[in-house]
Amino acid sequence: MKISSEQLGQVLKVYNQKKSSKSTSEAKKTKGDKLSISTGAKELQEAKKALKNQPQIRKEKVERLKKQIKTGNYNVSGEEVAEKMLSRTIVDNLV
Repeated sequence: MKISSEQLGQVLKVYNQKKSSKSTSEAKKTKGDKLSISTGAKELQEAKKALKNQPQIRKEKVERLKKQIKTGNYNVSGEEVAEKMLSRTIVDNLV
């Protein structure tokens, strides 16, 4: 049996059509990305939003301290400074 070049061309044409239709159907199935965010990441996002809503500077406290410094009434004992430094160090070591 002889196969002519015309017949071979037709076979290849059909083969390529089936191959391309198969690959497009597979591409449709796998098309699109999926993203899932962990619970911890969601909580972190919420915490960041809450932090952004907080004022950066506590204006009342800053104004009060400015007045105390200006009038010479701002006094901090060495014990208070040491206590804050130690408590901050302890917290930093725990976290």
